Amino acid sequence: MKKFIFLLAALFICHAASAGTLKSETIQDQGITRSYYIYLPADLPANAPLVFILHGYGGSAKAYVNNSSLTFKELAEEYKVALCYPQATTDPRPNTGWNVYYPWQIDKMKIDDCEFICNLAKHLHTKYNLSAKNTFLTGMSNGGEMCYLMAYRKASEFAAIASMAGLTLTEMAKRHNYETPIAFMEVHGTGDMTSRWEGDPINQFGWGAYLAVPVAVGAVAAANKCMYQETTELPQIKNKVIFHRYYGSPYGKEVHFYEVRNGGHNWATDSFDSCRVIMEFFKKYMTE
Repeated sequence: MKKFIFLLAALFICHAASAGTLKSETIQDQGITRSYYIYLPADLPANAPLVFILHGYGGSAKAYVNNSSLTFKELAEEYKVALCYPQATTDPRPNTGWNVYYPWQIDKMKIDDCEFICNLAKHLHTKYNLSAKNTFLTGMSNGGEMCYLMAYRKASEFAAIASMAGLTLTEMAKRHNYETPIAFMEVHGTGDMTSRWEGDPINQFGWGAYLAVPVAVGAVAAANKCMYQETTELPQIKNKVIFHRYYGSPYGKEVHFYEVRNGGHNWATDSFDSCRVIMEFFKKYMTE
């Protein structure tokens, strides 16, 4: 019996030793203090990849860190990548949110969140010896909108970007062009009543006018000069998931689009292993 208890204790100690380190830190940027969490897996090698995970509107980095349905920390241990969960500031509404040109943000919100994320990335590359060429970005909802805006403005800073339930606001498309090819992924539910599949060309629902989701994804594929498309159906768990792959880009940058039939405004973890799919997509673009 004592031997059995000793063995259990040893296993517990080994498991605890394999867990990574979560830190809450701050950085000065654009004249204000910004906060973030960073997760460093155990035995993280030098020059490891860095993945940013952006929360949604009215949300928080802490909530994402503590969300048990998001398996990014477990996956970070497996893939040996560092995770960063930045915190958005308070916008004029006021709510915590990234500056993505919502109507109440335009000309009123002075923070440039694209610059902030890039400045934070450079800081973390230096502080923790992480890979600048293997830096990735994902986020949901308002965080997904940031993914599109970063693809417009800062694509050269990232190896790949994955949006979850994100939108391309018309204001983004008016102000910017896709100038740098970027490997991109979108996961979106056709039943999403917040970030609507069919778009909102007249700002009927208050978030600002935005493109239909297939049009927004197609614009990235067109900018990458993807020549071909294939469509497959994933094994069904809850909602049917249709995978659209755009490929044949002369730049080697694919666009992956997961259409979750009747899916809502969430990470779609009940319909497929979306966190792992994101990490596998990022792995495809990791370089030595």
